[in-house]
Amino acid sequence: MEENKANQERELFHIDKTSNKDSLKVASRIENRTNQFLNNKDADGLGNNRSEHNEASRKEIKNNKFAKNRNYEVNDESDITNAKGIPAEKIEHTINQAQSLWEEEMTIMDYYEILKNTKFELSDFPLLQELINSDKDHNILLAVVGLRKLITLADNPPIQNVIDTDVLSQLITLVGRNDIPKIQFETLWCLTNIAGGKTEHVQALVDKGTIQIFTNLLGTIQKNELGEEIFHCIHPMDIVDQSIWALGNIAGEHVNYKALILKEGVIKPLSNILKNVEPNSIMAKNCIWCISNLLRDRPFPKIDELLYIIPIINEFFKINDIEEIIIECARAISYISDAGEQTINKMLKLGMAKILSLHLNSSNVKIIFPLVRTLGNFVTGDDEETQFVIDEGVLPNLHTLLSHPDKVIVKEVCWALSNICAGTISQISELIELGVIDKMIDLCHDDDHNIQREAGWAISNTTTLRDPDIVSEIVKSKGIEALCYLLKSKIDICTKCILLEGIRNCLDVGQQSLTNEEGENQFALIVENCGGLDTIESFYTHEDSKLYKLSEEIIDSYFLTEVNLDVEEDMIQHF
Repeated sequence: MEENKANQERELFHIDKTSNKDSLKVASRIENRTNQFLNNKDADGLGNNRSEHNEASRKEIKNNKFAKNRNYEVNDESDITNAKGIPAEKIEHTINQAQSLWEEEMTIMDYYEILKNTKFELSDFPLLQELINSDKDHNILLAVVGLRKLITLADNPPIQNVIDTDVLSQLITLVGRNDIPKIQFETLWCLTNIAGGKTEHVQALVDKGTIQIFTNLLGTIQKNELGEEIFHCIHPMDIVDQSIWALGNIAGEHVNYKALILKEGVIKPLSNILKNVEPNSIMAKNCIWCISNLLRDRPFPKIDELLYIIPIINEFFKINDIEEIIIECARAISYISDAGEQTINKMLKLGMAKILSLHLNSSNVKIIFPLVRTLGNFVTGDDEETQFVIDEGVLPNLHTLLSHPDKVIVKEVCWALSNICAGTISQISELIELGVIDKMIDLCHDDDHNIQREAGWAISNTTTLRDPDIVSEIVKSKGIEALCYLLKSKIDICTKCILLEGIRNCLDVGQQSLTNEEGENQFALIVENCGGLDTIESFYTHEDSKLYKLSEEIIDSYFLTEVNLDVEEDMIQHF
């Protein structure tokens, strides 16, 4: 997820605490950050690339689900017995043989076992189209099983044929056949896999009103005589599971579909299912995956729905240990933390910072990335909230991740830590003692521009309080040289301005208390000796007014008069 952040957006992701620092840190940083990367589709940088990451994740997970549908059939039939406990035949039947095997005294379940061992060909589609409109239940069952098997074909599944004929309408009608659960189940399976197809296939389902149908199968939230919300679900769990799967596929296809699903009020029913599902089960995996798709991107669910689901996801995260479930849970938690201050406060009160920190030692970057992002969001609050997160013991693990081999993880950790670098003197001092700042200074020389930029922001943030002890530690670790080095790199103008502000903060401290016997600012000498002054002078002719003005102020305030005269003479000659 490499990016070149647009200047305006980047400013929203970091803060200057030189004045009214608490209010600045609180002031809608997460909301602004989220608005930028969700609404600015053409913007370069962090937001846009995170959207690409989300889209890639959505498609990846959705495609995995579609594949799992096919595997599910194989696994389900690996050891089949019929309703009487007699092993089913392993020989595959043709559709004509399956029709001839039906006997009037046979139960639907017995026939279902035969159909599960029946092989269907694309050439069978016209017959299946005829049988699905039959008045005989066994014919309908044969049709929906056959259609389901054809729709799950890896090559050229006849999804468009289903849509272009009356088959789709008939499938939707058959969802109501709860008198024969296997017809209902197989029908839902067909619709789930159609939802796993192309965008136009999903649109056809949406146009037919299937979102409301799937939502109704999840169960309902009702209030008792005491006004308490009670969850009711009368449907078998396999029916509920298929409905969850279908909704997850639809939500994963496009944000507009997700918005339609949210309007149906699915979050609370899904939350209750998640609360009661068996840990580490297939249904647990499907449910948290569906929820994750619904939480990703704007529009977010209503705030009362988010506050409702947070404690449920928190407990769910604790009791499941299958990696795929943990990944989806971590993503869901990250998306919730993007929703703003209220959700973050709720998450912090539940002690989620400590829980998330414990998973940072995972070897899977798909777990680490969303958790680091969440912790980064946690420390965008005021200094008290940031201290609460620090007290949960997250700093050592974040420090370790600064040496992670994955560049994206390192960049995200730098971003999270840069928010703490904008904290109090004691918070910054703790970062110094842990060696975080030394590592950040090293990362300013990394070969990845994104990491360089984040590290530069972090170092600059540590200087905003202009505390002599902190600035002296920064300078001792060659922080000024690092900032000057970055000024010469191919980095965006906004970041260069922040770097200049960091240099100016150091120069101000040097001017106030660290002049040598000749009255010279020792920190100014460092800037000059490492070539930083030449770089700053070069900005005098830069087209960006902010960069030019900052350069002018620094030279006018902290460097010798004769230098200023030389620069002015150069400018006169230039113009």
